[in-house]
Amino acid sequence: MSRLRAVSRSARVLRYPVAALSAAFLVAAPTAHAAVNPVPPSLSSDFLVANAGQHMVLCADPDSGIATVKPLTLTIDPLCVWEQSGPDSDLVMYNPKSGTVLGIKDSGSPYNFETVAVMPYDPQNSYEQWAWGHPDGSGLIGLPLLFHDDQSFNANAFDSVGKFVTITDAGQPTRADQSWSTVSIAD
Repeated sequence: MSRLRAVSRSARVLRYPVAALSAAFLVAAPTAHAAVNPVPPSLSSDFLVANAGQHMVLCADPDSGIATVKPLTLTIDPLCVWEQSGPDSDLVMYNPKSGTVLGIKDSGSPYNFETVAVMPYDPQNSYEQWAWGHPDGSGLIGLPLLFHDDQSFNANAFDSVGKFVTITDAGQPTRADQSWSTVSIAD
């Protein structure tokens, strides 16, 4: 009998703190995450955004807070999977793995070679909105991904090291490094 009491007593000592911690974590974690990082409404199915001219895919790098490009391979990195919220003319690009969207950090007008950022979704921030452009007759496969507020700028997969996505003046004909296509991912 004393043996059962000793086991029961030690179980009670351990059970309550573990249960209290588990309950606190289960209640606090989802609430804190949802408040900090809301999700854009009406998301499409998963797809890759491939740079049509260089066989690269658009990726989120949550550690550095910037958008990058990586070589297109048979292995799909979840940081390179996107969902679109909104129509092609006014959209938000959301990465479910990082919980971030594409955007511009500068609150002013974009400038040539500004880095494209990945940031938590903010429905009040118009600097997270993009638009798919139109073919320009150059024979490229993809379309430009235009900055919504000033469509004279688009996402460019090339910088001096070819890794970071920047904004480039779109007044020139679409080049291979500014041409993007979506590739659906089967569930």
